[in-house]
Amino acid sequence: MFCNFYFGGYSDFSELKISVARLFQDVDITETDDNLTISSDGFTLSIKEGGHGVMFASEDYDIELKFSCYIDIIVSHTNWAYELMVFIGTLLNEMDGDCILELNDKSILLRKDNVITVDDKKLSGTVDFPFYGLGLVYQIGDIA
Repeated sequence: MFCNFYFGGYSDFSELKISVARLFQDVDITETDDNLTISSDGFTLSIKEGGHGVMFASEDYDIELKFSCYIDIIVSHTNWAYELMVFIGTLLNEMDGDCILELNDKSILLRKDNVITVDDKKLSGTVDFPFYGLGLVYQIGDIA
């Protein structure tokens, strides 16, 4: 299972790397000039600046995006979804700007104009996705 998380808000990649390292001290972080990899029990993610995915997501959702984050989910870890939401919520709390989170190419979270909308209907799950892990105010709605 995988996610794509596209977001804006930071002025440059070096500022993003500093913020992530400060925010997430209990995870493994590996960085290069153009990539930041973060590993936890529930997922591994890789953050880059720019790319085709950022451009397409910006156009599709009419939002300004700058970074792409590919998230490889470790589904054998039973708490991965909650841990992912805590991670995303912590990051969103520290940054300004718009974002979109896609799980297996299905949009499940959108922040646009400082309003967070969540939509897990497309996931066809038997339980609600743990958006409460964001720790932020959100509305349930449709993300086209």
